[in-house]
Amino acid sequence: MHCSNCGAKGAAEYVRRTDGREVKISLCPSCYSKLYGGEDDNDFFTSFLGNVGSRKEKSCPSCGTTLADFRRTGLLGCARCYTEFREELTPAVRYVQGKVRHEGKRPSEESGGNYDLVRQLVREQEKLKSELEHAIREGNFYAAEKLKARLKEINRRLYGGGDAR
Repeated sequence: MHCSNCGAKGAAEYVRRTDGREVKISLCPSCYSKLYGGEDDNDFFTSFLGNVGSRKEKSCPSCGTTLADFRRTGLLGCARCYTEFREELTPAVRYVQGKVRHEGKRPSEESGGNYDLVRQLVREQEKLKSELEHAIREGNFYAAEKLKARLKEINRRLYGGGDAR
């Protein structure tokens, strides 16, 4: 098992109840001692994102959001918060998402890396979405179903999935 904080192997899973819900986290012995560090058991997960009481709270210069605000609401105030709190947020993002880098969707093997085909399918996809909206607005649900089926086929070819979003 990998550590949620640093990514090292040999982590153990810890389970705590916080605000009435169960939270699981995997930590290696080093990160556990850094984060837990002899504090009261109730402060374990608070220390995961930094100890508020021991120093002046860092805040975002753009919007004024603090780490305490993030811990309380789970929301950041602006895009700059991600840069300002990068060090404190990285372990939490890695724990929740498994990675800290966004990879996005990629064309599937079926398109064979043929970018001309991919561009053509994306153009057709956009055209069909527009036609689907028009058909729904007009109440032509039979045509809308046909368009949805075609969109699913294009999505399957592009991304390997079947969603017609």
